[in-house]
Amino acid sequence: MTHHPESSDEGVDPKVPQQENSLSHAVNTDVGDEALEDNSGDEMVPLIPRTVPAYRAGVVYGCFLLLGLGTLLPWNFFITAQTYWDYKFRNTSATNETMPEPTELQILYTPMQVCFSQIPNFFFLFINALFSHKIPQRLRLLVSLTLMIIFFSLTTMLTQINTDEWQVGFFILTIIIIILINGSGAIFQGGLFGVAGMFPEKYMTAVVSGQALGGVFASGARIISLSVGAKDETAAFIYFMIAVGVMILTLAAYLYMSKTEFYKHYSNCQAPEKDKDESPATNRTLGEQAKIFKEIWPVGVSVCGVFAVTLGAFPALCVKIISMSEDEMWASVYFQPVVTFLLFNVGDYLGRQVAGFIMWPRRGSKILYFLVLLRIVFIPLFLLCNHNPKSPIPSLFAHDAWYVVFMLLFSLSNGYCSSLCMMYGPKMVSEDKAEVASSMMAAMLGLGLLTGGLSSFAFALIG
Repeated sequence: MTHHPESSDEGVDPKVPQQENSLSHAVNTDVGDEALEDNSGDEMVPLIPRTVPAYRAGVVYGCFLLLGLGTLLPWNFFITAQTYWDYKFRNTSATNETMPEPTELQILYTPMQVCFSQIPNFFFLFINALFSHKIPQRLRLLVSLTLMIIFFSLTTMLTQINTDEWQVGFFILTIIIIILINGSGAIFQGGLFGVAGMFPEKYMTAVVSGQALGGVFASGARIISLSVGAKDETAAFIYFMIAVGVMILTLAAYLYMSKTEFYKHYSNCQAPEKDKDESPATNRTLGEQAKIFKEIWPVGVSVCGVFAVTLGAFPALCVKIISMSEDEMWASVYFQPVVTFLLFNVGDYLGRQVAGFIMWPRRGSKILYFLVLLRIVFIPLFLLCNHNPKSPIPSLFAHDAWYVVFMLLFSLSNGYCSSLCMMYGPKMVSEDKAEVASSMMAAMLGLGLLTGGLSSFAFALIG
């Protein structure tokens, strides 16, 4: 049986049962030119079930984009609200006329937030890769997303509570919420990657692009909340309420998408027609899973390397870089939100979009692995930017323009390389193994985030 790995974005592999091809309803004209030959070469197999209008494919794509945005929304909102956390953990005895030294809690928050985000993230992504087939996919996604909404709503309410008298207790409570929300997010993210792996490559692109778009959204919302001139706690309340609203919209998008015939068609292709209860995926042994990982490990290690470098520098090291501008408003209020967070997320999003169109280097090319390895150079480059004047490391690239250029290249390469890896992984195995391969790729991504998060402690202290 011939396999067609390089088929059209929305093509259906001939090995996949076409349960609904016998239906005789008319096909939307937008779909007519997107078909795939069957094994005999004499017949054209429709792209999607004939009863599904082509516009539904676009709606499902949009839902995947929104779901991708929702996976990392809590993470993006937590790291972007740097001024809010600095306010919560400030020295309450300092006067407005003085410029106090950063408190111990202010110094510890960012690296600890990164670490305690990525430890449960990796743990649950790893558990998801091994045992996700034992829990219904819909249940995993709905429960995890609902828990994310609950925990983030709690964070929003805490913005209106005066915590000056119990800063340490608030710090501990915040870390606990971070652990819980990222554990739930990991289950949701792993399940979503598994679902996207069943669809053509463009839908995986939608998920990873949505993740980057979530960062852009969080950064833009933060800048807007700062520009209104409200107090830190009021701006944070508005900011976090926006996130809760978007996550509720994400839940609604999944509920809608899962009921469409287009979604059911591709998700049902993973199960045998005759007896879905005896699907081999539900009885897959660890040995079989090891064989799957053996097929995808090069791109798995690559995506791990991409995010190890990214989290090693961003945000713990990057937030220490200081603007040289004489404009106090730009230097103290907008420099970090715009250059560190907004620019990174815009570049990351563009990199992921470009990867979906170009898809170069091709699958299996060693050039991709070289590009991933080359990204290590960004860590010393950021260390040499303008930072704490008391640091023993010289500021060779002190001007703001250097930091802007480095951040743009850093973010573009992160989005581009990670997106290629996540698209290639599920397509290196047969269709019935695609969901497991996608979950494994998500686990390797989580390992990279954990590695980078732990190393960020050291880089932040050096900087």
